[in-house]
Amino acid sequence: MLKLIIVRHGETIENVNGICQGQTHGTLSARGKQQNKLLAKKLNKVKIHKIYTSPLKRALETAREIHNYHRIELEQTDQLSEWYLGKLQGKKFPEFFDLTKLDDDMENAVLVKKRLLTLMKRIATEHKNETVMLVSHGLTIKVLISILKNIRIDKVQEIELMKNSDYKYFIVDNNF
Repeated sequence: MLKLIIVRHGETIENVNGICQGQTHGTLSARGKQQNKLLAKKLNKVKIHKIYTSPLKRALETAREIHNYHRIELEQTDQLSEWYLGKLQGKKFPEFFDLTKLDDDMENAVLVKKRLLTLMKRIATEHKNETVMLVSHGLTIKVLISILKNIRIDKVQEIELMKNSDYKYFIVDNNF
């Protein structure tokens, strides 16, 4: 069985201010950096075979903090990047943000699911019976959880947003 540790990046200044980051890098806040240090210490005894991370700075810095405790490969992959949210990126989130009603210039849940499934199939093939960490972003993690828990993609809005610098642990069969 494949073991997955799903990690959301540390708090960013943009998170604090309600700014949509999408595929922009964002800047970890002082609190976010501290959260990452605490998370890394918490996970330092866990046997991890490989870390995959979004290349966006806020996730990459989180992954590197954890990586400091593990002498393993850290691979950046765009497949773990946050959703592309077009003209909303860099602006305040609207009061009622609905993931099922996005503009045409934005990436949607179906497209995100497609790229995540490609990654999960690769991980399942390359890491049978290993523990793999995935460091990503709030909305992307919602889609990842929908895959792992077999939740319909049109219900992704209902999945709780993971807290910054938090993690979830999954044991899954290798069928994606």
